Amino acid sequence: MRMKYQKETIALLILIVAAVTLYATFIPIRCTDFACFEAHMAKCRPATYINDAEKEASWKYDIIGTSNRKCDIEVTLLTAKESNLDLRSYESQGMVCSHPIGISGYPEKNLGACTGELKEGLQSIVIEKLYKYIVTNIGEIREELINY
Repeated sequence: MRMKYQKETIALLILIVAAVTLYATFIPIRCTDFACFEAHMAKCRPATYINDAEKEASWKYDIIGTSNRKCDIEVTLLTAKESNLDLRSYESQGMVCSHPIGISGYPEKNLGACTGELKEGLQSIVIEKLYKYIVTNIGEIREELINY
């Protein structure tokens, strides 16, 4: 009688181990600090992290997986802080940033590696600020160019 259920028990154990392994492989880990997220990003393993430490905004990062030998990370702007009206209009929007595997850091810092609505919005904010700076300081810029 004992031998009768031994094969079924072994099969059930193998099935449980396989299910746990698949679950651990594909379900993202919720990181509570950036060091945890960096470790997962360097290996491109599924993880999520909410960065609330920035003074301008709160960001959510989700490691999606690999494509074209790069790690894809979805970046979402959760909330703009300190009455940053420029960013407020882009809250809840996202972009996908692709970084080389083995490299870690804040994905939104390199907009050249990103695509999506949020990237477009952040670029327009940078261009608008640059335009305002140039218009405000056109006299100084002119003098520097003449003296160069």
